[in-house]
Amino acid sequence: MKKAGVLLLLLVLIGFSAGCIGSDNTDTTSPTSTATHQNYVDVNGTKIYLDKVHFYMYGAKTCPHCRHMHEVILQEYGEDALTYYELVNNQTNMELFNQLAQLTGITGVPTIAITYNDTLYAVIEGEFDVEKTPEIIATAIKNNGIFLIIGEVYLIPRDDPKAKLVIDALHTLFVEHEPVDVQEILDQLKVNSTSAGNSTG
Repeated sequence: MKKAGVLLLLLVLIGFSAGCIGSDNTDTTSPTSTATHQNYVDVNGTKIYLDKVHFYMYGAKTCPHCRHMHEVILQEYGEDALTYYELVNNQTNMELFNQLAQLTGITGVPTIAITYNDTLYAVIEGEFDVEKTPEIIATAIKNNGIFLIIGEVYLIPRDDPKAKLVIDALHTLFVEHEPVDVQEILDQLKVNSTSAGNSTG
């Protein structure tokens, strides 16, 4: 985990609320359709091209938070910017979501992954301010990691071999929409953790 300041900044940027895990706290801020006005957003010198942003969402048709995020993402980024995985009455999606839960502790929906140029930069449980997506991506790029936001904000560093196992699994579950071997990943993390604990460096 890097720099507490970065995490605090991201908390301010996202302004997220809980999803369908018992909360009815929805963000009713109306979007300003950033994507339709310009091709990119400049975030402190980093250009984020909006047509390269894609969202992957696990959700439920019975969840008002999921419906809200679905609508806002389509308004801001267009029809082609969202891949949606329905959990209600869909065994495949439920199995993949259960694997996600085992790896991350995520239990609520919507759960949304943000990719930029086909690279994963964030996984967020619950609602968030979609207009802040370019800032989330730019901050993740600057810190060479992906953000996992599940009530708290975690930065998973790309250059850590243990973290790469988790990042690859998240990419598989969201982008490739394929199962992962959760037990094998957890076993590898344990082995790597034990090895790291025994090292003198």
